[in-house]
Amino acid sequence: MRNAYRVLILGLVLALALAPGVLAQGQKVSIIEAWFIHNESMGDPVAVEKGFFGNLQVTVLGGGPGLSPIDRVMAKARAGEIVFGVDYPYNILEAREKQRLPLVVISHDFQKSAIHLLSWVPLKSPRDVRGTVASWIGYDKQIKSMIGSDWSKRIRVVNQQGDPATIGAWMQKQYQFAHAMGYNEVLVAKRLVKTKYYVYSYTDDFKMKWPENVVFTTEDIISKYPQVVQQFITGHYKGFQYAFSNRNEAADILLKYNKNLDKAHEIAGMDFLHSIMVTPATRKNGLGYVDPGAWTQLARDLTRAGFYKSTPNYKAAYSTKFPSGAKP
Repeated sequence: MRNAYRVLILGLVLALALAPGVLAQGQKVSIIEAWFIHNESMGDPVAVEKGFFGNLQVTVLGGGPGLSPIDRVMAKARAGEIVFGVDYPYNILEAREKQRLPLVVISHDFQKSAIHLLSWVPLKSPRDVRGTVASWIGYDKQIKSMIGSDWSKRIRVVNQQGDPATIGAWMQKQYQFAHAMGYNEVLVAKRLVKTKYYVYSYTDDFKMKWPENVVFTTEDIISKYPQVVQQFITGHYKGFQYAFSNRNEAADILLKYNKNLDKAHEIAGMDFLHSIMVTPATRKNGLGYVDPGAWTQLARDLTRAGFYKSTPNYKAAYSTKFPSGAKP
């Protein structure tokens, strides 16, 4: 009788272990960052090191120039892997609309834009922007949308480059304008540029309330592994939450993943990151909140600038089904 009971128990354990909901646990997962690993992506390394992903086996992959998170995510997804990426929302929308790629945004790291415009001349409005603008490859839609449909008659966009921190050529006044992240190049300019210059926020000065650094995956992964998606999103933002409260430790973790970082610089940028991630909306809804209104403005601005002939199906490009639960 005891043997029969043991067989029954073992059978139940085996059946439970093979259930779809449990198979979803402990899966191997990759996250492909938008850029090399530094403070903007600290949520993932911190989550791995502190165990916030639970039993998911998460591999954090840095990005860089010429490395498209979209292309890399699609390659891994087509190979049957569970993968997430970080990119800009307009790139995800364009991939859906023009390449018909089945990508979906599942969270917003940045509730508002981190991008600033460095200028050698004062600006009263977006229409004052004329001349050569330096931008990183793939990051130019915002300034074009800000100016409007005649942007090509008013500005010329060139690839932003030159040490330090890609603003070297602008510092030498090779062009009038350059882009700068609030947690990186803005700080570098503040330290190094000794002549008069101006800094403008796309959100605060130009009223472009676009989200940035959005986390995305494929429709198929969402359909097949919703529990994994939720577990990843929760861990991702618990990582950020912990990092903001333990900045020195977070910087040490970043250095473990990227030895080329300047620890003091990474910590200095965390104040700005906190300001665009911890907002009234995320205090209420949790870090990573997907704001539908931001997508409405994004689609409207892009259409007005001529990137789309008619309003794209932007509502299909995001999902609000995976709240992080990490309330700052």
